[in-house]
Amino acid sequence: MHRNSMSSKERALRSRLAQMAHAAPLIHATLNEREVTCGKKGCHCAQGEKHAALYAVSSREGKARQVFIAREREGSVRQWVANYHRVRELLEDLSELFWEQLRAKSR
Repeated sequence: MHRNSMSSKERALRSRLAQMAHAAPLIHATLNEREVTCGKKGCHCAQGEKHAALYAVSSREGKARQVFIAREREGSVRQWVANYHRVRELLEDLSELFWEQLRAKSR
């Protein structure tokens, strides 16, 4: 499909989608915050005040997977998850344009 035959809305959506797919890291995951104990005898978590821990969680082909996210990487990983959701929104918006075309041609 040539860019000239696309509506300005479609061109804008495709352009933004391409930019994000090529430049922005993205990951399909849910961030899961948990309270954990570290196992050290003298640690405050042994008395019940647990540590906060963040995990990226997802499944693929029916198999669950998870990765611990260190505090210094939390901001980056949260952005990757947000980027993934933005790409999905752009795909849905693009799909909606084609649904509208189908409906218009069916009339």
